[in-house]
Amino acid sequence: MGEKMQSSLKKTGYNKILTLSIVVLNVFYIWVLFEGPFHPIDNYPLFFTLSLVAYGMGSFAISTFSNNFRVVPHFFAIFPMLVLFDPLSTSIVAYLSVVFSYRKNYDMRARLYGSVQYAISYYVAGVVIQRIGCSWYGIILALLVFKIVNFVLVDLWYDYLRIRFRSLKAAIKGFFMELAFFSLTIPMVLVLPYTIHNVMLQIFVIYTLTFPPIFVKFLSIQNKSNEELKKEKTQLFQSVQKLKRILEVSQLLKANIPLRELMMRVAEIIHKDLGWEYVLVSMITPDGKIERIAYAGIDEKEFERLRKNPPSLEFVKKLMKEEYKISNSYFVPEEAKEVLPAESSFVGEYGEIKDENAWRDMDLLWIPITDRTGKMVALISPDKPKNGKRPNWEDVTILEIFANQVFIALENSTEFEKLQEKAIRDGQTGLYNHTEFYNKLEGVIQKDEKFCLAMMDIDDFKLVNDTYGHQTGDEVIKYIAETIKRSIRHGDIAARYGGEEFVIILKGIGKRTAKTIAERLRISIGGGNSPVKVTISVGIACYPMDASTSNEIVSVADKALYTAKLRGKNMVVVAGNGENRKLH
Repeated sequence: MGEKMQSSLKKTGYNKILTLSIVVLNVFYIWVLFEGPFHPIDNYPLFFTLSLVAYGMGSFAISTFSNNFRVVPHFFAIFPMLVLFDPLSTSIVAYLSVVFSYRKNYDMRARLYGSVQYAISYYVAGVVIQRIGCSWYGIILALLVFKIVNFVLVDLWYDYLRIRFRSLKAAIKGFFMELAFFSLTIPMVLVLPYTIHNVMLQIFVIYTLTFPPIFVKFLSIQNKSNEELKKEKTQLFQSVQKLKRILEVSQLLKANIPLRELMMRVAEIIHKDLGWEYVLVSMITPDGKIERIAYAGIDEKEFERLRKNPPSLEFVKKLMKEEYKISNSYFVPEEAKEVLPAESSFVGEYGEIKDENAWRDMDLLWIPITDRTGKMVALISPDKPKNGKRPNWEDVTILEIFANQVFIALENSTEFEKLQEKAIRDGQTGLYNHTEFYNKLEGVIQKDEKFCLAMMDIDDFKLVNDTYGHQTGDEVIKYIAETIKRSIRHGDIAARYGGEEFVIILKGIGKRTAKTIAERLRISIGGGNSPVKVTISVGIACYPMDASTSNEIVSVADKALYTAKLRGKNMVVVAGNGENRKLH
């Protein structure tokens, strides 16, 4: 975190120096314009033709190669102007052709610096030609002076301030490569003064001057295509290798090992084999909280801080918007400005942002691990891809394939199974809890299965607690739960609805059979070996006769239960058709 802040401060300082450099160079150039003499232009058609060629080359013919060698070819039009026209006029053309060049992603500071450094470089070269004359050694010396001034102002000073200076060796290599390329202009520059009164010969010279940069432009396009093809092949090979690695490690994950050890393996595999610098793995606890349990690439002390300050599940789900969705995962870009709280977030060491696809400090990627019902049970948070790029669909898909393997491993984990059961079971009775009851009820209704719902309540349970104490009351709750478990059929669903209330989903039966089962249960509880004698009242409603939704059928059964209470308790009441009557 500290190193990142230092880097940011350093970059801010360099930007201020760069701005100052732009101001100083432009002031110097303006002084040159006012001090230096202008000479009348003898051949306006040729002047404007070369100016247009310079603009076109500077806008559309820039060539970039894979080794970062870059050529701005307006030199082939502007340098010849130095032997035909005065240095000031030529430098103005250089300045304007850069400031107004048609180039995307070329910010104004870069335009202002580039234009003034080119103007000064060409002006100095033009002064050399004026002093020495338009001879072969004068042209060579002017070319060399131009490149030296340009090299100092751009390759050394500008690249250093923009924090993209590679090394002096690489810069010198680029200097000589560009010098060799620009030297192709020398023959035509020497010939050009002799064509001043021959238009056809001028056209031939201009054509000859434009041929090298255009040819190099085509070479750079071909080079770029080859690089992209090579890159695609490399990415395909890497994807295949990652998939093979996922299949290999899935066997390791199937071992029944402690949950934290399993997740540490998951984090390590994503870190080492799937190409992510930092990884956090979190579990969703039964009470709906995020618990960070595994990590890779992160300092242990830093992980401990993150573990103690997890974001809330509600906050994470709020950011899982459709607009951020990639496949079944979520990528929240830094530009969205929807970031985790500072105490919950990790910021590692990130490289320079070189293009719009580069991974940024505050980018977020979440790979949910879901169970077979679609419920999120864990969350993988990878950070900083080793290739420095924001993830594409293929990258996310590979992580999701791995996440599916992780869920299979979780299913084989005894510890995870216990956690899952804990999430859906009532801790006191072992029956399904209130939330899971509604999940099961919705599932049965969605399948459009015929069933009856029996809702029951312990009669005068408050009196039991007041007379015998809460401990005895707890024993009664357990006794009734065990009796229910023994009494229901295979496939029926029993749950503790809350307090002293219980519910049973009786599948595939009608009201008459439901009455029989409920009555048998009522008698069994009343005559069983309870810590104290208790009875129950039962209300029954059936789907789809009495209701069409989960809330409706619970409401109808609850009203039937209420009727049983009003009629004297210890009875079963069935909803609908005048059948509500006492059965005992």
